[in-house]
Amino acid sequence: MLKTIIAREFLNNILNLRFMIGLVFCLIITVACIVILSADYRQELADYNLRVNLQDEFLRNYATEDRFFLSTHAHKPPEQFRPFVIGIPGKENSESFDENPLPILFPHLDFLFIVTIIMSLLAILFSYDAIAGERQSGTLRLVISNSISRTKILLGKFIGGIASLLIPFILALLTGVLYISINPSIQWDGSAWVELALLTAASITFITLFYLLGLMVSTFSRYSSTSILNCLFLWVLLILVIPNVCPYISAQLYRIPSIKEIEMLNEEIGLHSTKVYRERIDEIAKRLKRNYGELWSEFESMKFGGIGRVGRVESKHRKAAQQRAEADPEFKAMMDAFREEAEKALKFVQSMPKEYDMLKKDLETKAAAQTKFAKNLACISPFANFVYVARDLTGTGLRSLEYFENTKSKYEKLLIGYRRRKFEQARKNDPTFDGYSLLDVSDRPRFVFKEESLKDKLNAVLPYWGILVLFNVVFFAAAFAGFMRYDVR
Repeated sequence: MLKTIIAREFLNNILNLRFMIGLVFCLIITVACIVILSADYRQELADYNLRVNLQDEFLRNYATEDRFFLSTHAHKPPEQFRPFVIGIPGKENSESFDENPLPILFPHLDFLFIVTIIMSLLAILFSYDAIAGERQSGTLRLVISNSISRTKILLGKFIGGIASLLIPFILALLTGVLYISINPSIQWDGSAWVELALLTAASITFITLFYLLGLMVSTFSRYSSTSILNCLFLWVLLILVIPNVCPYISAQLYRIPSIKEIEMLNEEIGLHSTKVYRERIDEIAKRLKRNYGELWSEFESMKFGGIGRVGRVESKHRKAAQQRAEADPEFKAMMDAFREEAEKALKFVQSMPKEYDMLKKDLETKAAAQTKFAKNLACISPFANFVYVARDLTGTGLRSLEYFENTKSKYEKLLIGYRRRKFEQARKNDPTFDGYSLLDVSDRPRFVFKEESLKDKLNAVLPYWGILVLFNVVFFAAAFAGFMRYDVR
């Protein structure tokens, strides 16, 4: 009898007009979404390659000590799942070479939108009248009168309803996968296809959850009209209200200083450090002037050869000081003495308490606590849990940004060591080499971003996926309890 109930529920759904509307709607939206996002992916990939090439060209022609570190950035390539899921833009992608304001006004559709909005609503439309509707038509009373257990009826409606509901989703997804596989600009490796399979399984878990929600509400409703209103209320609460309210609650409990306050304090700290450094340089200059007299005045007219100066010094002054030092040993000794004292002054300023660093670290700690609390609080909504699972699996969420920042930090430390060794060797080979001299840095370490391993991604999403499963269990148990006491009259 269970198979009969499943087949009956399945046929009733696929022969219903809402099934055809859902199928056509899913196919059109999914295909349009993937085609548009694939075009965006090609543009972002072109932007990424252009950034890398421009950086290489700049360093080939203008690699000075001062410019090297400022011009060597770790660029993050567009996520391989960009044709499916719109990722969170990082700092390096905050401005595109192809500026287009319309996506801000009219956000793109993506796979998350299709699952969380379209499929969740479709699931409710398939299940809201599964029990209440048949009670109104008298069909439920006839079925129960044939000595069929209520457990089999509920299981049959659940299995048959889910099977019919997933047809539009699976067909739309397969169409999108076909487009991805034949698109030459999208090259997915084996790990990406496994991630897509896991994403599909998580999506089915989420869709099933909302079908069970509608089934549960239907078992507690006498009329279909009451059931659909209650379902829509719960949908708005779980999809729109809770995920958007949680950050505001977290912001009230974990207050942090504004970015403007931090920037103003940073400016004050920078001005104070510059003032202290200049005062030290002035003291050194007065002391050396007493020792060298007119020779020092000549050196001062050359702007000290750029040594110890805050700001840019013309190259003619640097060259004049270097030539004078080569011609006069006493001038060179004075110049070296000033350079040594200036370096000591700079080290002193750099060793001063890092108020800004401490404040920034405190801000980051508080911001992390605020984000973590908001993220955990939002877990009472299945929408939030699915978004965490989908984004972390596809490398398009906060975890991916944190992973990139950690990888970037390691690369920057490697660059610091490279710069120190490279420019120390250049000074050793050429005494006239300074911070404005060009250097060949073609052998520098290159940044190659590799996404987090699938195992680590899966370990990260399992708790949130488990919560989705728990929602399914709770809704099914509630639907079962409600149906066992349901009055079919």
